[in-house]
Amino acid sequence: MKTYQLLLLFGIVVLISCKKNKKETIVQEPIKTEIVLTKLWETDTLLKTCEAVRYNKEKGVIYVSNIGNVPPSEKDGDGSMSIINLKGEIVNQNWVTGINAPKGIHFYNDKLYVTDIDVIVKIDMKSGAIEKQIGVENAIFLNDLDIDTNGDVYFTDSSDSKVYKLVNDEVSLWLDLEDMNPNGILVEEDRILVVSFSKGDFIAIDKNTKEQTVIATGIVGGDGIVPIKEGYLVSTWPGELFFVDKNHQGETASKILDTKEEKLNAADISIISEENILLVPTFFGNKVVAYKIN
Repeated sequence: MKTYQLLLLFGIVVLISCKKNKKETIVQEPIKTEIVLTKLWETDTLLKTCEAVRYNKEKGVIYVSNIGNVPPSEKDGDGSMSIINLKGEIVNQNWVTGINAPKGIHFYNDKLYVTDIDVIVKIDMKSGAIEKQIGVENAIFLNDLDIDTNGDVYFTDSSDSKVYKLVNDEVSLWLDLEDMNPNGILVEEDRILVVSFSKGDFIAIDKNTKEQTVIATGIVGGDGIVPIKEGYLVSTWPGELFFVDKNHQGETASKILDTKEEKLNAADISIISEENILLVPTFFGNKVVAYKIN
C-alpha cells in the first residue's frame, strides 16, 4: 500500500511539474485599427445635387456628377458633369451638360463612363463631348460604376438588384443579387465588392464562381466604396462614413463620421490615394468635401 501511495504521489508531482513547464499557447485577436478623418477643404455650394466624384491622377483633376433637379430618376435633361481641382476650386462647372441624372462615374482610355437612369453615357474626356449613350434593357435605376484593368465596366441597378457588365459597348447581366438593392461597387482583381442600400451588408463576390462573402454589416444606406491599405471606407447616403478593417471581416463596420445633423449626405466617394485624401460628394449639400485620412 505504501508503495502504491508513493507511486501515486510521484505521478502527481510529475504532472504538476509538466504543466508548469509547458508553454501556454495564447491566441491573440488582431488589433483593431482606428481611422480618423480631418476636414481639409470644401467646394462652393454650386454643384447641384452632386452624387459622385472620381479623381484622375494623370490630369490632376476631380470629376463630379450633378443630378440637378430631383427626383434622381427623372429624365429632365438638367444633369451635368463638373471638374474641380485638388484645392476644391470649381474649374468647370458645366463641363458636360444635357444629361438626365448622372450618378456613378469612372474612366478608361480617355473615355468617361457615367450611369444615367437606364443608359451608360460615354464621354470623350479630351473634348467633353458625349460620344455615345448605351441603353441598358429593363434597367430602372442605374447607380454606381467601376472599371477593371481590362476596361470592362461593372455597374449596379439599385432598384432592380442587378449588376451589369459592359464590354466593347455591349451590355450583359453579370449577376442578379435578389432584393439586395446594390449601390456602391468596387472592382478588384479576383472579386467584385458591393454594398447594399437597403440591408446594410457589404459583400465580396468571386469573379469566377460568383460565391458571395459578407465582409461587414451595419452599413444601411450604403453608397460608395474606396480601398485603403487598412481595409475599406464605405459611405452611406444619409451622411455617414464607415471603416471596414481588413483584419476583422464579417463584423459590424465602425462609424468614423456622421454628418446627418448638418444635413450633409455622403454619396459616391472617391480617394486621392497617394495623398490619403477622401473626397465626399454631399448630394443635397451641393458641395464636395475633402478629408485627410489618418
